[in-house]
Amino acid sequence: MFDPIQVAPSHVAVLVPSVRRAADYLKQFNFKIGEVEEFEETREIYIQGIEKNSLLLMEAKESGSYQKALAKRGPGLHHLAIDVLDLEKFLDSLSGSGWLLHLNSLKSIKSYQTAYLARPGFPALIEAQEKKKLMAGPLFVEEISLKFDTGHTGLIKSVGLEQILKPSTGKSSLTLQGQKIELEKLF
Repeated sequence: MFDPIQVAPSHVAVLVPSVRRAADYLKQFNFKIGEVEEFEETREIYIQGIEKNSLLLMEAKESGSYQKALAKRGPGLHHLAIDVLDLEKFLDSLSGSGWLLHLNSLKSIKSYQTAYLARPGFPALIEAQEKKKLMAGPLFVEEISLKFDTGHTGLIKSVGLEQILKPSTGKSSLTLQGQKIELEKLF
């Protein structure tokens, strides 16, 4: 297993029908709402306090992989991003863990020092990014409650997310600076 000291949560990405509507809902909590950013396949807004690991709202535009994900699974958690100090060693440490390297990683590892991990039955991707330094301090996204098989707890531990990612039998939710918010409220 990889040394958890060398892994830190980076951001939590939620695919929503409208980033503006989701951001408007979150304004009541006095979070810092970023500007809308336009990319080829998405509109995105970062939501953050003064802590690390922001919330990323993503809206699929026209055709592409995000639109396909929205059509297939509907709105919800898209990926959990983590920062690592050495991507190659991190990926080596996952051998036998059950995580599968997403095909998009073949290009993104070379271009962006970023790999995507997937597992059938697990409700999100893991995005691992190599960084020179890991952020320290309190978390903005303090807890993520999702419906997933408790047999996946070893998967979660292998990527260093066991402190914030919890299985849920109820509705999926995020705890942001002490405020528990059901994911569906962002849709």
